[in-house]
Amino acid sequence: MGRLDGKIALVTGSSRSIGKAIAIALAKEGANLVLAARTVSGLEATAASVRSASPEALAVPTDLRIESQIDNLFNKTMERFGRLDILVNNAGVFDGGPIDKLTTAAWDNVIGVNLRAAFLCTRAAFRIMKQQGGGRIINIGSISASRVRAGNAPYSSAKSGLVGLTHTTALEGRDFNITCGILHPGNVERDQKPAEGAGWAGEPKMSQEEIAAACVYMACQPPDVNVLELIQLPKDQPYLGRG
Repeated sequence: MGRLDGKIALVTGSSRSIGKAIAIALAKEGANLVLAARTVSGLEATAASVRSASPEALAVPTDLRIESQIDNLFNKTMERFGRLDILVNNAGVFDGGPIDKLTTAAWDNVIGVNLRAAFLCTRAAFRIMKQQGGGRIINIGSISASRVRAGNAPYSSAKSGLVGLTHTTALEGRDFNITCGILHPGNVERDQKPAEGAGWAGEPKMSQEEIAAACVYMACQPPDVNVLELIQLPKDQPYLGRG
């Protein structure tokens, strides 16, 4: 018996890295999965990885920058399962550079995927959860929300905004049994190695499975308990004293 048996969980950005690991971990706890990402091949690979534990898993190719595709994602979720218990806003992109050289396109892309899409998904999930009597939303943030690096303005701004969205959602959700929390990972191993010269390339890193376990911990709390913010990072990663 899993701790999430019978629950319906939607994970964005689940075609690779942290999102894929979270989807697999939730499926192992018994959740039925809805998987969303732009990369169809990666999405299909994740679906294949979870279907032994989540045979009804639904993969919906979705460009989260497009509002109509987000509407389609939640419509398909309701058509298949009729409810949504857990939303994990994990999808994210990174771009940056010195502020005086930063392009508007880079800014808009990072804010659009990391913050605007999280809002649109939260709004859709909140409407469903309010009607059904409750649910849980988990946002994947970053320690970059509070410990910034140079050349990181779009990403840090998006993750800082995600904190505000999380707190507001948690406050507005109280009367409807909707909880919302944010998980701030430190450095995590990725499917793709960081570019040479990246500020965190040589720093300690956690495995994807370790951060996924933290997300599952948040998802498995009783309905009257909310993990509002959780920071998880390698013990030797520069954090205290950084920034």
